[in-house]
Amino acid sequence: MMKSQYEIQITYKQQYEQQSSEPELRTPEDKHRYAMFVKGNDFNKGGRTFIFRDELGQYVSTFVSQYSPIIEKNLEPGVKDAVLALHQKGYLTFTSCQGHDDSKHRYIGIVFNTLEQKKEFMFQMNMLKCDIYWYDNVINSVERPWKDVPWWSDAIKLHIIYDDDSFAKSTVVDRRDKPYTDEELTKFWNIQMCREYEHYEAVIFTFGYPMVEKNLFQKLKKLFFYNKYKVEASYNDFLNKVNKLDSYEA
Repeated sequence: MMKSQYEIQITYKQQYEQQSSEPELRTPEDKHRYAMFVKGNDFNKGGRTFIFRDELGQYVSTFVSQYSPIIEKNLEPGVKDAVLALHQKGYLTFTSCQGHDDSKHRYIGIVFNTLEQKKEFMFQMNMLKCDIYWYDNVINSVERPWKDVPWWSDAIKLHIIYDDDSFAKSTVVDRRDKPYTDEELTKFWNIQMCREYEHYEAVIFTFGYPMVEKNLFQKLKKLFFYNKYKVEASYNDFLNKVNKLDSYEA
């Protein structure tokens, strides 16, 4: 099974109810709102935002709403300006990473109401010619299962735990592959995005390098000849051109 460097994970019961100073959270909605609007990610090491490291040593983070007062301190420095620029244009971001020692990918994830909106955004971004790459395989719901990728890739998949307390005392490994539905995902993202959508479409774009290379040779080439300046150039080019994107008003 593919080893993912960045498992996107929501954990609420163990992490957010263990401190007596925190409010009593009765419903899944209460728990997610508290995580995304109040709590956020407690630790920041070397610019990295996360809550804790799991039993495999992987970093576990909570989503944070862009409409919360804690959003800026939860954005890593290497992506902060780009994410905030997208927010100014009305786009809804759900994840971002500046890249770290265990994964060099610098990426931003965006959600849309419809597939047409996503396609239009991707078209406009491609017209900017910023040396970015698309990853369109992050969803892992029952209706839209995540597609397998090569074991050597750094691809990520979305993991959420919505309202099943039977997983509250399970290990992170067990929680990671808990199935969820599009309905649960929509309820979750409506909390984060302050929307009332009936459906969401997500896409991630990376700067300078693709998240899934076409073959192992390309992966090894990136591993041994990674060029951080290629990523910086792509990122800075995007910052200079992001104002040319249409605003997202859905």
